Amino acid sequence: MEAESTQIIRLEGSPTEIGAAFGSVNAEDIQREIDGYLRRDHSRDNLLKSTEEYRRIVGRIAPDWVEEASALAGAAAVDPEIYLAYQGAKYRGINTPDCFTYFSPPRRSESGMTIFHKNRDNRDRPQCAYVKETRTSNRDLFRFAATGDTSDIGTMMGLNEKGLAAAADTGSSDPSPRFVGMMNPDLMRLVLEQAATVAEAWELLEDIHNQRIYAGAKVATNWMFADAAGQCIRVEQYSESLARTHDQSEFLTMRDDDRGQFVMASLRGSVSPLSPSFLNRISRSEPVLAKTNISAMTAIIPGSHVDLFGCAQFAVYKTDRTVYVPLFLGALGTPRDLLDGTFYRNSKDLASDWSPDEIEDKLDIQRKLIESSARSALQTSGTEAARKILTEGCARMAAAALNALRD
Repeated sequence: MEAESTQIIRLEGSPTEIGAAFGSVNAEDIQREIDGYLRRDHSRDNLLKSTEEYRRIVGRIAPDWVEEASALAGAAAVDPEIYLAYQGAKYRGINTPDCFTYFSPPRRSESGMTIFHKNRDNRDRPQCAYVKETRTSNRDLFRFAATGDTSDIGTMMGLNEKGLAAAADTGSSDPSPRFVGMMNPDLMRLVLEQAATVAEAWELLEDIHNQRIYAGAKVATNWMFADAAGQCIRVEQYSESLARTHDQSEFLTMRDDDRGQFVMASLRGSVSPLSPSFLNRISRSEPVLAKTNISAMTAIIPGSHVDLFGCAQFAVYKTDRTVYVPLFLGALGTPRDLLDGTFYRNSKDLASDWSPDEIEDKLDIQRKLIESSARSALQTSGTEAARKILTEGCARMAAAALNALRD
């Protein structure tokens, strides 16, 4: 599968470097989203007043985010104070209950990998995916791959270098709504940056909950986490309670509704070890695929060297209208077309009868070949040689996927 490589953007280094890179690439989207939000929902003064506590919390527990947001805003030519306030307010009142997550443990998956999937459902805005590693003297942070809006420094779902995969979605109505604090996109980023296992993710959520940082507004949050040991947990969080409802190393879904029953029947009915492609196909099937679907991730957690060969396959538009593009954690950057909304925009223009099957079969073969080559290079030439192969491979796969969307 030959394709010209796309430009690689590095979201790696200081918060200022990362923010400037992201803001430069996505400036137009950031300007449009903030201008629209202010016209539609808030005056400047009201937005700043309503997010005072959020901004205080960020400054206390994640000061590097303030630096990143300021640099991002500068590069995008928007007000830094307004941008951080927007980050804390943008998701209130637009929650939908359609997101869905499911998990396959190592003993049921090919090559002994852990596989973790989420379909995201939300307002239709340009989407991106990336690998990010923040280096700061304030905190020790893990590298992670994640997806979200092109205007957003929060995360919708992701995989970190220790092999922890994370997802969250809208839960039931909260009998004690809380509006002052952090919503799950920010909390998830905290988890991806700081937790190595499901046990550590739970401990961090407990600490956040006890500090009353969490504020899900009128709805609760459903969480799922899986780790490199093949363990998966499901958590329900309300403003006044936090419960670990499932903890197991067997198939698991976010809910036990008709979607959960369909997914469990599909997973259990497979006679062969499950592949990432199988979980991707489920994501395109009713009732899992909702009309509000906007993106998806399938995290592939291998048994060794997750920091290099952990891989997240990202769909940055509706799963039945785009391609899952692989992104290795060990890559030295992100293909620009995944970061700047190009995949999202090209996917919106597809003909209704377009099928991803052929290109995704090719990408899956290529992903395995790239990983095999990089593992060999790791043994013979070291980590940097492996990273070079992974970076070039991700660029080629992204270019091939984009060409398929445009053909």
